[in-house]
Amino acid sequence: MTQKELKKIFSQKKEKINKNGKITAGFRNVTFEEFSNWYNVAVFNEGCKYCGISNLRSLELYEMQRNGHRADATRGGKRGKRLELDRVNPNLPYDNLDNIVWCCYWCNNAKSNFFTNDEFLPIANAIGNVLRNI
Repeated sequence: MTQKELKKIFSQKKEKINKNGKITAGFRNVTFEEFSNWYNVAVFNEGCKYCGISNLRSLELYEMQRNGHRADATRGGKRGKRLELDRVNPNLPYDNLDNIVWCCYWCNNAKSNFFTNDEFLPIANAIGNVLRNI
């Protein structure tokens, strides 16, 4: 991943406050330099922390949807193109980089803020098996 792509991911994941005052959780105190130092290409290339699908497979599934071969669940092309950042423990802030992992869109959506890591792993295994067989 290029520095430009990494910077885009970091910028998209910064904490935001909308015009109604609702806060979208994200990086508040972490700098791009800290995030860049956290990034490890080998870990990224291992794929989704939960189900194990690769970034390339995530892109293939995204393209299937965007090209009309599957129902589009990409939120208008905004998600699913690549692995995303997830908080293993959703009660901890994004600024805790030890709590951040790369995961696929489908696992990130399914895990939401509800499941613990241990509760979600059996679900993730099933998701991964299905995604690999599509």
